Amino acid sequence: MKRPAALLLACAALAAAVPAGALTIKMGSLAPAGSPWEAGLKGIAAEWARLSNNTVTLKLYAGGIVGDEPDMIRKIRIGQLDAAAITSSGLNGIFSGVKALSFPLFLRTDEELAYVLGKMKPFFEREIEKRGFRVVMWAPAGWVYYYTRDPVVTPDDLRKEKIWVWAGDPDEIQAWQSSGFHVVPLPSTDIMTSLQGSMIDAIMASPLLAASNQWFGIAQNQTGLRLAPMYGAAVVSNTVWAKVPRDLQPKLIAAAQKAADALVPQLVKADEDAITVMKKYGLKINPVPPAAEEEWKRFVAKGFEMLIGKTFDRESLEMARGYLAEYRAAHGGR
Repeated sequence: MKRPAALLLACAALAAAVPAGALTIKMGSLAPAGSPWEAGLKGIAAEWARLSNNTVTLKLYAGGIVGDEPDMIRKIRIGQLDAAAITSSGLNGIFSGVKALSFPLFLRTDEELAYVLGKMKPFFEREIEKRGFRVVMWAPAGWVYYYTRDPVVTPDDLRKEKIWVWAGDPDEIQAWQSSGFHVVPLPSTDIMTSLQGSMIDAIMASPLLAASNQWFGIAQNQTGLRLAPMYGAAVVSNTVWAKVPRDLQPKLIAAAQKAADALVPQLVKADEDAITVMKKYGLKINPVPPAAEEEWKRFVAKGFEMLIGKTFDRESLEMARGYLAEYRAAHGGR
């Protein structure tokens, strides 16, 4: 067969495989290549294609190749991107209330997060939808710790380090600075080069992120105190989601959430494995004794309370505190 004829046949086969009027949803994510998060998103993409008979396909741009999370939200708003799988920090750029559950030293266990987030989801989803986005799944993503160049056990230790914070929140930056900390606001995509260039000495990350991105190779000390849960959601522009057949929408959402729920035990194990590997390559975990933990609590009470009503939406935080009290009362105050 002559080459032009073969090419025409190949194009015809490709056209037949993609139904007319098919919708491709372009989704960005910071999920590192090869991570459980990326695998989970690929699983969602495959299931959406199956459920829709290839009329709705998900094209992933993982690893931050379309920018940091604020960049993704901006690109969705101007039509350059359709969707994003992002953390609560990214969701903060849509509705600040979502970040309430990330208030430092507020939630302490996976069970507390599952309960409070489960109660808050309908409220969060309504507020996010008002702002132009449809939530298609929620997912926990581990716990955040400090990873630092020098050992950090107390807030005073941390004051000696240059701390990375997400760019774009002047209130949070001011709160850190007023408490005597040296913070450096940067996109998360600049963390590695900033560590290498000594622009920053300390980051907040989950073990899996610290390992996957090799940040621990420079920030080789982990403070042994859970700061906050890391969780997020996948959101799609309302405009794009409206193009999905109405009868198909709940099926796709259910499939996405099922995939996210199945990922939870894998992420727990991945964090544990990441710590084991990092320790093998030099990571030191610095325990935080009770007296030092009380210092951290006092620092949070003094430094972060001023952010309620600014970085942390007051209504959302009060709702979350109510649900947490409800959970602890039912579980012996734990």
